[in-house]
Amino acid sequence: MVNLKKLAATVTLGTLLISGTTPGFAASLTDKQKKVQQQQQQNSSEQSKANASIQSREQAISKEQQEINKLDAELQDVISDVAQKKAEIRATQEKIKELEAQIKKYEAKMKAQEELMKERMATMQKNGGTSINWAEFIFGSKDFGDLITRMITAGTIQENDKQIFEEYQATKEKLAAAQAELETERDTLVKQKEQLEERKAALDKKMKERAAKIKKLNAEKIKFESKLMSLKEMESTLQAQEASIKAEIEAQRRAAEEAKRKAEAEAAAAAAAKKKQASNASSSSNAAAATPAASAPASGGMFQRPSGGRLTQGWGPASGVNGYTFHNGIDLAAPVGTPIHAAQTGTVTTAGWGGAYGNHVIITHVINGQVWTTVYAHLSSVSVSAGQRVSQGQNIGGMGSTGNSTGSHLHFEIHRGGYSYSSSSAGNTVNPASFF
Repeated sequence: MVNLKKLAATVTLGTLLISGTTPGFAASLTDKQKKVQQQQQQNSSEQSKANASIQSREQAISKEQQEINKLDAELQDVISDVAQKKAEIRATQEKIKELEAQIKKYEAKMKAQEELMKERMATMQKNGGTSINWAEFIFGSKDFGDLITRMITAGTIQENDKQIFEEYQATKEKLAAAQAELETERDTLVKQKEQLEERKAALDKKMKERAAKIKKLNAEKIKFESKLMSLKEMESTLQAQEASIKAEIEAQRRAAEEAKRKAEAEAAAAAAAKKKQASNASSSSNAAAATPAASAPASGGMFQRPSGGRLTQGWGPASGVNGYTFHNGIDLAAPVGTPIHAAQTGTVTTAGWGGAYGNHVIITHVINGQVWTTVYAHLSSVSVSAGQRVSQGQNIGGMGSTGNSTGSHLHFEIHRGGYSYSSSSAGNTVNPASFF
């Protein structure tokens, strides 16, 4: 017979097992779940606050970085301007030296010409009889030059001696012009030095402002990036550019001479072949005529596109977020290592690290007598060196994100003339896209 009490107990226990817990344990578990949920809500709230704090801090850092970028761009403008002023002063000083040397040369030449003319005048006085009033010429003249002028005007100088006196007059005029130009250049030098002192004062003020800003950021443990091209680097770039221009002109001269020599050799060879084999004169002539055409450069734009990649920013006005209100080049984005090519044949001015450009290459070109400069910035690698002559399309490095850069891209500039930096205007840059 089934024990009813035992059966009831088993059913009750089974029910409890099926439900998973006892009434007291279930109540205890509910409390724990509530506490866990409360803890999770509290953690979520704290995490949200932390995220908001981090985001706020990031925004603050971003704002500080933007201010540093803006300050650095302004500083770079002044540094570039100071370097340009120094270069102008050096050029003026060189011109003054040349003029001073030229003046000494004219003075020495005039002295020799005066001695010669005195001899000729003595001879003229001796042979001239009493028809010439020498006292009127000599004592009525302000100086020797005035005496010569009076004599030329009066026609008292014989035709065979006239050239000597005219050359003297020409030397005198050149001397006067050189002396006037020297005075102008000296005045220019004074003004340039005054302007340089003003820009130096502005640079000093900006540098102090920057130092104070960086000190504050360091105290607040704010990480920032700031890479300036120093005044020394800028001056070095400008001096290197002067050397590159001379080197490029000389390279073109040598190339032209070599091309001429080759053409003459080919013409001579063709003429010899024609003389030796009269029956093949027509074919030889055609072959000779075809040779220069084969070596002619391919037609197209003045500059070629320096790399592949998509255009991420063009040349023109900018927002100022990155520190500049005018973007004086174009940005082409592609993976790190994408080949970078010389946009035109020229001489490398600088190649290596330099301020906000990071790894960069500057090439000087002389096209139909006009100087042009191309800049290739933020490279991951550089495969050319300063002073090297490169051909259009030659590999000069790989794309990267060095210097002040937020991603792999090429910043490419074209300057009409020498390199000159400006963050607020086009300066002497031109839109590269218009040349491809």
